[in-house]
Amino acid sequence: MLRFIKLTSTVFLFMVFIAGALILRFYAVSDVNKRRVGAWFVTKMSRLGLKVFGINITSLGDEFLEPAGRIIISNHMSYLDIIIYASIRPSVFVSSVEIQQTPFLGFLAKLGGTFFVERRNPKLVKLEVGNMAELVKEGFNVVLFPEGTSTDGSQILPFRSSLLAAASAAKVDVVPACIRYDEIDSFPFSSENCDKVCWYGDMSFAPHLWNFLKVTEVKTKITFFAPMDSSKSDRKQITQVAHQLISQEYFSAA
Repeated sequence: MLRFIKLTSTVFLFMVFIAGALILRFYAVSDVNKRRVGAWFVTKMSRLGLKVFGINITSLGDEFLEPAGRIIISNHMSYLDIIIYASIRPSVFVSSVEIQQTPFLGFLAKLGGTFFVERRNPKLVKLEVGNMAELVKEGFNVVLFPEGTSTDGSQILPFRSSLLAAASAAKVDVVPACIRYDEIDSFPFSSENCDKVCWYGDMSFAPHLWNFLKVTEVKTKITFFAPMDSSKSDRKQITQVAHQLISQEYFSAA
């Protein structure tokens, strides 16, 4: 019964989000304003979504997100990561064109102001970096998942550094961030229950969401680290240090 109530609430939130985002984008006129109101609206809707999904967040280091106009790099396990990060601060999320081409998810992501990149074509990376740098200069916090994909939470994949060139191009700080799912329905996150929240590999969105709606409570921890000055370190150094910080924090509870 609870799952059907949550499903009804989720469908209602989707409908409100789509209608609200379309209206806001219509009146926003410029592309920058469309992305700005999209990010703002995603934050409002994400905070409602957390209540429906029963996700409780412990967030440390939020002060490192101010002032806006920074690149945030994080490990990645699920579409839930985006809702959680968005609930903390309005942000532009970087995703692959594969998500853009995914039915429904791609539509939602576009309405929310997601910045799509073509990771498979090295020739386009320079252009993507330039466009990302412009977003940061316009005052957006940009969230990047440098693993390039989501995982089951058993490991943190090597970080790709190519898109971090945007930080140097925009001369902005990079904030490493670690997301961790600590408990699912009062049980510690493990290989036995990770698929209840983690969305990875060839999992389909709808069946995963349907199974997730059976979950009553999820306890999550977000840790933001001190900003790294991109003018004093190259992207490979930043990537290496960020991966180390995030890995140490992530596995500290193991």
